[in-house]
Amino acid sequence: MPECWNIVVRSDCALPKDFVIEHRLERFLPDPQRPHLQVAEMDAAGAVVDPFVPSQLDRDAGGARAVFLLADATAAACARYFRIQQSEGEPPGKELIECRQGLVYQEQESYLISTPSASYFYHVRGAGFASMIDREGKDWLSYRPHGGSDGAYRGIPNLAHPENHFHPGGDGCRSRILNAGPLKVTIASESKNGKWACRWEVFPTHARLTVLKVDHPYWFLYEGTPGGALDEQGDYCVISDGSRRALSESWAGTLPHPEWIYFGASNLNRVLFLAHHEADQHIDSYWPMEGNMTVFGFGRDGLAKFMTETPAHFTIGFAETNAFHAVENLIGALTQPVLISAAAQ
Repeated sequence: MPECWNIVVRSDCALPKDFVIEHRLERFLPDPQRPHLQVAEMDAAGAVVDPFVPSQLDRDAGGARAVFLLADATAAACARYFRIQQSEGEPPGKELIECRQGLVYQEQESYLISTPSASYFYHVRGAGFASMIDREGKDWLSYRPHGGSDGAYRGIPNLAHPENHFHPGGDGCRSRILNAGPLKVTIASESKNGKWACRWEVFPTHARLTVLKVDHPYWFLYEGTPGGALDEQGDYCVISDGSRRALSESWAGTLPHPEWIYFGASNLNRVLFLAHHEADQHIDSYWPMEGNMTVFGFGRDGLAKFMTETPAHFTIGFAETNAFHAVENLIGALTQPVLISAAAQ
């Protein structure tokens, strides 16, 4: 078993503060006498810069993964060096995520995952987010267990229609927490018939969905309430080529690459972004529904669904700015791969 792992982290994009790095530990064998990780940051010459980088150890059937924090922002193309080893001491806190289980929220058992940027309520049987609440307490989803566009239609990601899988309020799925630590929470959900499966990973700055198994074409939807309520004239959306539209305007077409969109509220600088990592030529669309909510879909045109790919990856989160280039840079940092080179010793 390696005594330590030396890794180098690089990114073509600048990385924001509180960015979480993940790295699978090759040939990892758990040591019961050293049940935690110690992560130290080094300089290029091998001298210790920070001996106690906040971290967590995620384990699964395939082995183990080191999860650690870049607490300060990182410039584009900058190399950072780390040494990882098993440790008997508790990892140093910076506890940026709290996961509470067993809550009842909007009439269903739920997980509440609290981060510096958002509070997420996830329905266990519905396997979808019922609420995504920003720092000011405004709910950008606002699912309610009644009605239609005024409540029950809302949520993220609302993947499977007409089964209602991965939709808050649904009853056809099972969910479980795979790992929950101070830096990351992982949720696995699958349909009770075993034909659909996905995984959510929630970080301090965003949440990432991996679609693992599907039974037929699907879409990824944002059906919700920008800033807490839909204002069709004042609220807006922006796509990656810089085009901006009021939310009163319906449209359909293939989004340009990279495929992302953000929604802004008339009275806030904050925006909600949604990104599809894989390039495609599927139709995407938006329309306002009954003055109550957004209906945006990756891979949707009316009731037609176009996406079939697995695995597929989507990222959602809040940006604390509505300046286009700042949001563009943040989405790029959260969706582009970070380059990691590693050597086990």
